[in-house]
Amino acid sequence: NCITDCSILNQSTCLPIMTKQVVMDQEEISANLWYPDGCYNASLFKATEGYRQYQQFSILMSQLMIAVGVLGLCGNIFSIFVLARKEMKNCFNHIMIAINVCDSLHLLFAILDAIRNSFGEYYPVFLLEVFPYFHYPFYRISLLASIYLILSVAIERYTAVCRPHHYREVQANSSRSLLYILPSLGMAVVVNLSRFFETETAKLCVDLSACGPCHDGPVWAHYVKPTNLRLDKRYIIYYQTWTWVLSTGIIPLVMLMFLNLKILLSLRRLRSRLQTKVVKGNKQGQVQAKRLSQQSKDVNLAFILVSTVFMFFFCHLPRLVTSIYEAANIHSILECKEKGQDKTPLWFMYVTAAVQLLMVVNASVNFPICFFAGQSFRSTTLQMIRCGWQASQNGREDKKEKGAQEGDDDHPMTTAGEEHVQDDENENNKNKVDDVSTVKDTKSVYNNHTGQTITSL
Repeated sequence: NCITDCSILNQSTCLPIMTKQVVMDQEEISANLWYPDGCYNASLFKATEGYRQYQQFSILMSQLMIAVGVLGLCGNIFSIFVLARKEMKNCFNHIMIAINVCDSLHLLFAILDAIRNSFGEYYPVFLLEVFPYFHYPFYRISLLASIYLILSVAIERYTAVCRPHHYREVQANSSRSLLYILPSLGMAVVVNLSRFFETETAKLCVDLSACGPCHDGPVWAHYVKPTNLRLDKRYIIYYQTWTWVLSTGIIPLVMLMFLNLKILLSLRRLRSRLQTKVVKGNKQGQVQAKRLSQQSKDVNLAFILVSTVFMFFFCHLPRLVTSIYEAANIHSILECKEKGQDKTPLWFMYVTAAVQLLMVVNASVNFPICFFAGQSFRSTTLQMIRCGWQASQNGREDKKEKGAQEGDDDHPMTTAGEEHVQDDENENNKNKVDDVSTVKDTKSVYNNHTGQTITSL
């Protein structure tokens, strides 16, 4: 059976109407909106002026997510090229490359999610069909992988700054970065395994051919719906809420706070030593100079980490607060859901939409942080820009020279008759020169005979 209800179609745009309009004034809606147990009527709530303003805010957040996400993708891709250069090769930068890759994937999925939520007609149908196995789980996996990789960077810098002797012992291991990257990716996948079973794609037949010229016949409409696992109350409480809050918020934030405090305290002591140490000119002094240079690089890389963690706190703290609020009120929210009602406050919806934008911002600031906080990254980037500019200038000069050569080659060739006339003229000129030479010789003989000098003919 196909849906033939013409009220779901906007005749002017030929697009489906997402929500039916409730024909009631705002005072009547307010009087019938709330129930004594604290729940509210979800249908009436969507007809309120406050919810309409929230929809506009949500569309604005989606537009900003797309714009910031595109810029962040460009910055992350450029950062990967810089960090992958031979002179930038070290364990820290290898982990930073992995972070940029995961953040780029997260930005790609965030852009797709913004399109699906606010501009659904532009979301490709083939992505809807694979949404439960591609978009939905990997959107969460990329987020969690990025969080765990930042934690791995913090552990790596903690070892370099706070345990320098152990760090020098393991520094020669070329594959040491994999000991940080692979466990982070593995944990992100393990925590999100159940995401592959939370949603499913369904389709229904829609026949609106009798509603006007918008449709000629029946079509299949694809949509995403939650599975029974996703709707299970225990799953929502213990995994969707508390496991997610602990694994993506509380545990990483506490560990990052501890590691960064240790790193900052060690940095203060290390910088004071770098300023007071004097390098001697002997062999021992050369070893000491090399060690000081390495410690200076460690300080700079640690500064990049501190900047990254600061942005992480700024962008993820609102998400953690909303997650804790949802976990604390999950029982009452589910009780309202079981009655076909809702209890989600309007401010929570606003904050949730803003949090999604903050996640995009956090994944987009890798290049600015590395450029302004990292000396080696900045110098390598400027060198690449100079080389690219010089190559473009050389290319322009080569094109100009080639164009000039082609212009010279385009001059018309002389004909055989013209060549014959030219040869005659050259022969006449040669004879004239010979005559003049003869006259000069004659005058020279005459002058030698008379003893006079002739300065001109």
